[in-house]
Amino acid sequence: MNRLLLLLPLLAFLQCRPEVPEEVPLPTKICVRTQHHTVPIPNAIVYLKYNVDTFPGYHQPPSYYDASFRTGADARGCIAPVPEGRHWLVAFGYDSLYFPHYVYGSLRAEISLHYKPVLDTILYISE
Repeated sequence: MNRLLLLLPLLAFLQCRPEVPEEVPLPTKICVRTQHHTVPIPNAIVYLKYNVDTFPGYHQPPSYYDASFRTGADARGCIAPVPEGRHWLVAFGYDSLYFPHYVYGSLRAEISLHYKPVLDTILYISE
C-alpha cells in the first residue's frame, strides 16, 4: 500500500505535464524591400534556395527553389522561419518607369541563430 501511495503522485505528475512540441520554432526571418534604382518595386516575387554557395541563376523554374514570397504594395516582404545556413534570394519584378520593364536581382544571405537570426535589407533589382 505504501508503494502505491508513493507511485500515485509520480503518475499524476507525469500525466499533468504539457506535451513536448514536435518542432522547435526558429526565431529566424528574412525581410527585404525590393528596389530598382530609387523606386520601390511592389508585388515582386522572391525565391529562396537554401544552403547553397553558388548562385542558382535567373533561369531556374519555380519548383527549383525551396521557398518563395511576394512583396506587398509597399515593396516589403518577409519569410519566417528560415533555416540556418547560406541561402540565395532571387527576385523578379516589374518597373513601368524604366525599359525593359521586367527587372530581377539576387542576394546572398547568411542566417545564424547565434549572430544573425534576422536579416532586414534592400534587395536591389535591375534590368
